[in-house]
Amino acid sequence: KVDDVLEILSIPLLGIIPESMDVLRASNLGAPVTLADARSAPAVAYFNAARRLCGEALPVAVPGEKRSFLGK
Repeated sequence: KVDDVLEILSIPLLGIIPESMDVLRASNLGAPVTLADARSAPAVAYFNAARRLCGEALPVAVPGEKRSFLGK
């Protein structure tokens, strides 16, 4: 769980990179997932983590967490 990891590490969370076949494909191509397909979920997660590292205030999405229509 995210809360468990945060408690163990005691550092701010920059992001959560979702598991994806895009990462495996990018690895097989020898290219970063952000270059192989910039629109893939892992690439977007890496871009957002970098933006947070630069000081932007973005919400952290938990992979697999679905928001309801009213929650959007």
